Amino acid sequence: MAALPTKIRPGDLISSDLMNVILERLALSGGGGGTQVVPTVFGAFLGDARAAILEPSRRLTLGFIFDVTGAAIDPSAGANFNRIVLNQNPAGETLVAPDTPVNLVVSQTAVATSPPPTITRTETITGTATTSFPVNGSLVIVGTNFNATASQNIVTFDNVAATVTSDAADPTRRLIVGIPAGIPGAPVNSGDPARPGVVLSVRKTGGEPVTTTVTLTAPVAGMPTIGSVDNASPFEGTNITITGTNFTPAAQVLIRGQIATIVGTPTSTTIVATVPNFVDITPGTPVPVSLAVNIPTVGATTFNGTFRVRGI
Repeated sequence: MAALPTKIRPGDLISSDLMNVILERLALSGGGGGTQVVPTVFGAFLGDARAAILEPSRRLTLGFIFDVTGAAIDPSAGANFNRIVLNQNPAGETLVAPDTPVNLVVSQTAVATSPPPTITRTETITGTATTSFPVNGSLVIVGTNFNATASQNIVTFDNVAATVTSDAADPTRRLIVGIPAGIPGAPVNSGDPARPGVVLSVRKTGGEPVTTTVTLTAPVAGMPTIGSVDNASPFEGTNITITGTNFTPAAQVLIRGQIATIVGTPTSTTIVATVPNFVDITPGTPVPVSLAVNIPTVGATTFNGTFRVRGI
């Protein structure tokens, strides 16, 4: 096994033996059980990987970041954002303890920036094209070149940040967005006038924004809300219990855009639904998917937490 040199100069080549030594020194070969899911950032830009790892809900930290020559890399420097992640540890989808550091090996140089996103149209959760949406509801942005990792797409309404979930069936072309309260001039109560011309902006981490405008209407009475799901990583074919408010017997549950089978009759606060089967999900692999509740004639809302489906 090679030994680490005392000095590495720009342009030096690195052997596989030397890389193995570096990985061992960085403790990149470990991994353990826990409650936090490590995102898969292999092949991603360093700037995007950093944003995904440090997403508050993940409760992870950045560990050592080196390039293939062994040089330490500053992940917060803009000049390094477009370096490619070549190795990570713990591996993606590993369960680890809170505050576990994620260590990365990145390319020696940056590469060209990926194409900026585009917006083709906006539509409802159920697929109806429109530019008018109620505050506290949800909308879908249809376009191109979105980042497949939802947290790496930044969506705002007049500069007010929104929650974003990728449509797992087409993550680079469809984003599911929760419309936040607190947008300046937007209606607050039922009966308030609509606010047209609200700037809806989408950008990828480190990239330039693309915008369109939408009209925000007053919150709809009886709009459903999702508070929690009893199993955040269920297997296909299993039942989940969704807790929230304003559910009705006519409520629909959409998982990854597919209508799930309802078990029994929903109450005003609880729905039991069966997770559909998806032919493209690898058995045992937890895949992030969207979860929404739709009340016909009222509207739909998406779950803002992390929800994954495991293949069988």
